[in-house]
Amino acid sequence: MNTSDAHALNRVILSLYREGREVPLASFQAWALEQIEGLIAFDSAWWGNAAANPPALHEMHLHNCERSILQAYPLYLEQDIFRAALIARPGVAINLSDLMPRAQHVQTPLYREFGRRFKVEWSLGTLQIEPVSSLYEFLTVWRHDPGRPFSEAERQTKELLMPHLVETHRAARLRHFLKVPTAHNRVWALLDERGYLREASPSFIAYLGANWPGWSGSGLPEPLATSVKIGRAFKAPTSHFEVKPYGQFYYIQGRSDGVLELLSKREREIASRYARGETYSAIASGLSLSSSTVRNHIAHCFCKLGVNNKVELARRLESTA
Repeated sequence: MNTSDAHALNRVILSLYREGREVPLASFQAWALEQIEGLIAFDSAWWGNAAANPPALHEMHLHNCERSILQAYPLYLEQDIFRAALIARPGVAINLSDLMPRAQHVQTPLYREFGRRFKVEWSLGTLQIEPVSSLYEFLTVWRHDPGRPFSEAERQTKELLMPHLVETHRAARLRHFLKVPTAHNRVWALLDERGYLREASPSFIAYLGANWPGWSGSGLPEPLATSVKIGRAFKAPTSHFEVKPYGQFYYIQGRSDGVLELLSKREREIASRYARGETYSAIASGLSLSSSTVRNHIAHCFCKLGVNNKVELARRLESTA
């Protein structure tokens, strides 16, 4: 990448973070695609989320593309070597022309029955894995002219740009749903209409683990997921979960019925001592532990209880005394 191209990329990235703060969530993806067209010319695109198991397209934004593509594509999903390459190399921009010669590609059923119909002559895509939900977020741009493949320089630009597109899209989503009028609560999550976690605080994840030991994944435990989908609050063994439908998402807040129930026996003991003013070393000496072990336990307590310091910890413990 030459100096001129690097400066152009930097200007777009700055625009995503600066001007992007004023763009509503509903129009963010369309706006962001307009910003990158000056770096990478394309004719159509799709930007969305997908799950790996079972394979399924989720929230999708289509640019200059018929919506019927969403019904047509799943029939060819398992044949798509381009999709397989994206999944195999998350974070890496994949250029279709690097996967197989065009003469070979145009003979595939995927091209003859799908690509030709939707004018997908050349593809350039990148896939990122969301840290909370483990869903794929991907953006693939297409060219309709068989004589204009994407270049290696464009592939590199797309690879550098993708993390910023994902992160600024995430920031727009957070700004959108955090406007929900509610008292401040560190135990929160955002669920999409398909039942997948899109955002969640560490404390919310800790609440799920405390109520459903062994839970993992990007979907909520049952029957919490069922209650959320019908917009109903749910009472778990140690917590209440409130649900607020908000546009295409569900905003969930958790609160504990008994703070200490979220902590293990050892964590309760250490948290109580620390809240009373004992130092790491004093607690370690009294319980025959290392100072680093005590420090790790306290960090876990902070996460589970949604607090950031000793004062907040003491207040949380006092509220259940």
